[in-house]
Amino acid sequence: MQIKAIYAVLKQVPMSHQVYPTRSFIRFMAKSQLTADLAGHAVPAYVSRSGSTAQTMDFQPAEDGSGAYCDIFQASGDCLDEALLQRITTATLDPEQSPKLFCPYPSETEAAKVEAAAAEAIVTAYKQACLEQRQRLVDQFNHLLDR
Repeated sequence: MQIKAIYAVLKQVPMSHQVYPTRSFIRFMAKSQLTADLAGHAVPAYVSRSGSTAQTMDFQPAEDGSGAYCDIFQASGDCLDEALLQRITTATLDPEQSPKLFCPYPSETEAAKVEAAAAEAIVTAYKQACLEQRQRLVDQFNHLLDR
């Protein structure tokens, strides 16, 4: 069923103007945002994408610079869990999970919106997974202390 929907979109977009979201760039944006959140300050990144102008992007930490995720990891000195990020990224970028990532768009702006939404989904899932892991550890310690 999804293949028919993708094919219908393909027929509507002229071949010379098709722009696809870039999955490697989505992962890059998610990782850069998580790094800024962990560091607590802006993380600059130089970006050169094929067919477009090179630019510098600044990834800003979470709006308030705090929150459960930032507080836990800044206090503990933890760093980014690459294995967890890879598992979440692989699941999020799966064609069955995110068919919009495999469709052409009429402009770079439209494709960029899809990229940004996917990167945000990865960041949110990563933070939630980290908080759940940390909570399980706290619960185990509390159980040991109650003995």
